[in-house]
Amino acid sequence: MKVGIIGGTGFYDLVDEMEELRVNTEYGEGIVYKGSYKDKDIYFLPRHGKHHDSLAHQINYRANMKALKQLGIHHVLAMCAVGSLTTEIPVGSLALLDQFMDVTTNRVNTFDQYSVEMTEPYCPNLRQNVIEAAGELGLTIRPTANYICVDGPRYETALEINVYKNWGMHVVGMTNGTEAALARELGIAYAVVCLSTDLAAGTTEVPPDLDTHKNVVKDNQQKLKDLFLKSIEMIQEDQPSIAHDAYQRALSARKDKLAASAN
Repeated sequence: MKVGIIGGTGFYDLVDEMEELRVNTEYGEGIVYKGSYKDKDIYFLPRHGKHHDSLAHQINYRANMKALKQLGIHHVLAMCAVGSLTTEIPVGSLALLDQFMDVTTNRVNTFDQYSVEMTEPYCPNLRQNVIEAAGELGLTIRPTANYICVDGPRYETALEINVYKNWGMHVVGMTNGTEAALARELGIAYAVVCLSTDLAAGTTEVPPDLDTHKNVVKDNQQKLKDLFLKSIEMIQEDQPSIAHDAYQRALSARKDKLAASAN
């Protein structure tokens, strides 16, 4: 079975002897690292590029996600660092996303082929895998969180954060809404563990800081690796997902148009 992992630089050594793959897609090249764990093929994709040199708005999201699809990956776990809008998700704590709101305005976030259902944007079965893994490891993880996706690269104003809080958002980030939408269009089961690296603007007197963000990620790398490896163990061969079903319905609804465009 193949499992995809999306995250930052701390996951390059998730398992031993990972091999670099360069996957050419119609949207550009995706760089993926392949290894194995517990009889599963693991494919790690560094979201921000091999050298972490792409800011959130510069990431080639379509190439990244299409590379995973071309490798035959149907289940993906992702990690994202977020700013917390609530003291209920303190710095250094983990949460599972279950809903997102996308307010980006400068992104390509579709493959432009069909409409796909997104009532539940994150796979419930994969989320349950993570919850069970956290339980076995004795890790505390908040089971639900609403994520708002912003363009970046700047951080948010205190007023923006206050509005997002009033909308019912719990965490803010710059990548996940785009990634989740593309994953669903490709029929990829997708779930996200987020790590709170700071309290968002206006939530505290301490402003968001990139160095603090990096240090929190570094301090929690081993915890995250342990959680992801245990979650991978939990994923079953041919595990069903609402994402797979939504994808098939989308293809069926547009089959005549898709067939015509292929000819």
